[in-house]
Amino acid sequence: MSDDLRRGRKISNSIDYQASPEVLTALSQGNHDAYVEIYSHYRGPVGEFLHALTGSHEVAEDITHDVFVVVWENRRKLDPAQGIHRYLYAVAKNLMMRYFRRQKNDGNYLEYRGLQSMEDIAPEELVAAKEIDALVGMAVSRMPRIRGQIFAMYYNNGMDYGQIADKLGINKATVANHLTNAKNDIRKILALFVLIFHFA
Repeated sequence: MSDDLRRGRKISNSIDYQASPEVLTALSQGNHDAYVEIYSHYRGPVGEFLHALTGSHEVAEDITHDVFVVVWENRRKLDPAQGIHRYLYAVAKNLMMRYFRRQKNDGNYLEYRGLQSMEDIAPEELVAAKEIDALVGMAVSRMPRIRGQIFAMYYNNGMDYGQIADKLGINKATVANHLTNAKNDIRKILALFVLIFHFA
């Protein structure tokens, strides 16, 4: 089992505490003590989840803070009978996706589209496709610079191994190795994401 999958299972199993309906009712009514209880029990696991996916303590900390701001701002919409576990991770996921889409718009990470264009995707699949696109972009942003560059040249620019090798002054075998590692990096981040949300 890969380190990423082990980390995912550790995170998915790290919450023994389950907020009671009474605590969630109090939170929904604006009780600050209830909010502190939720924050103190869930902040760590949510932060670990975000760090596992982003690879950055700073980014994970910022998004975790935003997660609990959203919880407080939307406290009146909480359903105590439904619990808060899934809600927290859904908020974390959405904020993480927003962060990486914003990074994409700022030109800070490379977008992978593969062989299928967005026009080919059915409307009901579009949301999932956009999430996968963002996750792939996140994986690329974590790669060594040269690997991400080769990945973009191959998939975004349509260059073949020989063209990339000539452009970068390396051999074709090195290009092939980087692309194989890039695909493995992407598989790991997608597997971790699926694993955590299966348990969440």
